[in-house]
Parts: sequence; structure tokens; C-alpha cells
Amino acid sequence: MEIGFIGIGQMGYPMAKNILSCGHRVHAYNRTPEKAERLREFGAIIEKSPMDVAENSEKIIIMVSNNEAVNEILFGERGIYHSKRKGLVMDMSTISPIFSIEVANRLKSSGFRYIDSPVIGSVPHAERRELNIVVGGEIADFNEALEILKCLGKNIFYMGKNGYGLIMKMVNNIILGGTMEIISEAFNLGEVFGLTREIMYSVVSSGSAGSKILDFKKDNIINDEYEPFFKLSHITKDLRYAIDLSNSKNIILPTTSIVQEMYKLSMRMGHGEKDISSIYLTIKNLSD
Repeated sequence: MEIGFIGIGQMGYPMAKNILSCGHRVHAYNRTPEKAERLREFGAIIEKSPMDVAENSEKIIIMVSNNEAVNEILFGERGIYHSKRKGLVMDMSTISPIFSIEVANRLKSSGFRYIDSPVIGSVPHAERRELNIVVGGEIADFNEALEILKCLGKNIFYMGKNGYGLIMKMVNNIILGGTMEIISEAFNLGEVFGLTREIMYSVVSSGSAGSKILDFKKDNIINDEYEPFFKLSHITKDLRYAIDLSNSKNIILPTTSIVQEMYKLSMRMGHGEKDISSIYLTIKNLSD
């Protein structure tokens, strides 16, 4: 199958490699061409624009960082929208559900099909094909996309109409961001009073306060190493999208709003390109 893949970044690179290893031909594009070039040795065809990707692909995966990037790839000069070939667009980016619904309506009115299919997981999950994928769109389009999605993830969920994959992603990331922040507060409290991070992890992880995110990020906190598997800037952006979504229905997210302010502060302190777990540094610095 001819598959387009746009966005060969930290997540997109292992995902595109996995599609190639499933036996599909990949037409790759990245706004920074050098990143796409890494796939050439594995058999990918490197295209010069998103429109070229769409012209040569049955299905087009988008995996970029935000609304603005998706808008440029779809509707910019030589964007997917201008392709004569109207395939299935599989947007796996974490973008605003409100914006994604607008995109879906615009693309479908011009003959494209579109699903939002954001992923839950970070780089190691992408490398091992262990992503969770939550999908919104027409059921027929979901079924058509399944063969490709199974090359990328182990748990694939159909959530309903367009936008509902991203609504589920907002639910997940509210919990993720909030949990990471409260772990940082709690561990900092214990550390100030002389408890080691190692003993706090051992106790917490053995009881009801344990969590997958604590297990996954324990080495970051214990070793003060914050290599970005999921950037702090990305959770900050995702929480903003979640708050915008809640405002559209007059739903209050009081704790989430405070948590997002803490991540915004961490961004201002220079931690945006570090891992989400670097929120621990912000909490610790505020306590000094």
C-alpha cells in the first residue's frame, strides 16, 4: 500500500519505520528535509511537499505538533488540500478537538476522508509498536485505517465521530499532566524533609498511590535526567487545548487550570524542551 507520512520528528520517525517494516511503501515529507532523509535508507520515498505526498498516497498520516503545523500542511501552499488525489487523511497529531472538527468538515466537503487518531504513549512505545490509538471519524474510515494503525499500536479504540479521538486524548492528558505535577509536589515535600527519591518511589509504587506515569518517569526524577520522550512544551499545549474545549461547553476545570499555569511557569524557566517530568525541577526551584 502507498502510505504518506508527514512529520518525521521524534515520534514520527519510529512510526514511519514501523509502517515500512510492515511492507508498505512510504512517501515521507518533513518541513526540515534532513529529518525525512533519515528514512531513505529504509526504502522511503522523500517527497518535496505535502501535496506531492497526497498525490502519491492512498492514505496520508500527519504527525506534527500543533494546530498551526496541521493547518500549514493541509491548507498552505502545496498543501494536501490542493492534491487532485483525495485519499484518507489520518491525523495522528495532538491538536485541538475544536480545530480538528473544522478541518474534518473542510476536507470532507472537498472529497477527502478524515479521521483524528492521536496516540497515547511516547517514543519507546512508538519504537515497540505499543502505542494506544484513539480514533474519531466515520466507522468505515476507521475500519479502512485499521491495517495501518495495527502497524503502529497495540490497543486501538474507536471513540465515535470526528473529534472524539482527540476529546479522549484531552481526558488522558489532563490526568497525565496533573499526575506528573502532583507527584513532583509530593516528592519535593518528602525530599525537603530528608527522604530520598528512591525510598519514596519504593513506598508509593507499592501502594494505591502508585501509577504508570510514576513507574515510567521514576528514573528521570531519581537521576535528575530529563531527556524528552514527551516534551514539557507539549503537555502545556495539550492542557491549553483541553481548557479551550471545556470553555466551549462552560465546563470548569479548576485544578487543570492551575496545573497548566505551573507548566507555563516551567516553560518560562527554560524547561520546555525537556521531558514532562522536568516539572519536578520547577517545583524544587520554587521551594528553595
